[in-house]
Amino acid sequence: MDDELIQSLQDGLREMRLDLPDGAADKLIAYIKLLSKWNKTHNLTAVKNIHYMVRRHLLDSLSMVDFVDRKTLLDVGAGAGLPGIPLAIAKPDLDVTLVDCVLKKTRFMSFAANDLGLTNVLVKHQRVEKMQPIQAYELVIARAFTSVDKLCKLTNHLLAGDGQILAMVGHPLSDEQISELPDICGFFVVNTQKLLVPGEHAERNIVVLQRIAD
Repeated sequence: MDDELIQSLQDGLREMRLDLPDGAADKLIAYIKLLSKWNKTHNLTAVKNIHYMVRRHLLDSLSMVDFVDRKTLLDVGAGAGLPGIPLAIAKPDLDVTLVDCVLKKTRFMSFAANDLGLTNVLVKHQRVEKMQPIQAYELVIARAFTSVDKLCKLTNHLLAGDGQILAMVGHPLSDEQISELPDICGFFVVNTQKLLVPGEHAERNIVVLQRIAD
C-alpha cells in the first residue's frame, strides 16, 4: 500500500510542479497513515479512505505552498493538522503553530508532530481569539475554518504589522464581498487565485489579505 500512496503523491506533485525536500514524501505518507489509524477511533476527519487522503488532504494543503513565503505561520482551526503539518514537512525552515479548541485534535497533532520529528511545529489547545499576542505571526492560514471577514477579526491581534492572512475557500469571493471587506474587518484583498489540486473536482481558491495601514 505504501508504494501506491507514494506513487499517487508523486504523480500529484509532478502535476503541480512542486519539488519537496528529501524524505518529505515519506513523512507525508507516514502522517496520513497516522491520521487514518487515529481516525478509526477519534473521528478526526470525514475522509475515511487513505488513498483519497493523498488528494484531499496532502495535495490540497500543498497547493498553498507557493504563498507561504515567510518564516512564521499560524494555522487556525487546524483540526488534524491541515494544512499546517504538510506545509511544515514541505518547508522545514518554517515555524508552524497549530491551534484548535478540540482536545482530541490537538492531542493527535502533538503526537503526529513528535512521531514525525517535526521540531518546527508547536501545537496549542485554545480558542484562537483567546490566544495572547506573545508572538506576531507573519502568516495566518485557514482551510475552510470560517468566513473570510470573521477570520480577519479573530486573528487580527496575532498578525504582524505587514503580515498576511491566507484563506482557502471553495468559491471565489464576489467583487461585492471584496469591496466590502475593508469596512467590515479592516483588511483588503492582495490577491485571489484558483488553486490546482490534481484529481480534486471541488473548486479551491486562495484569498490573500492584508491589514489596512493606519
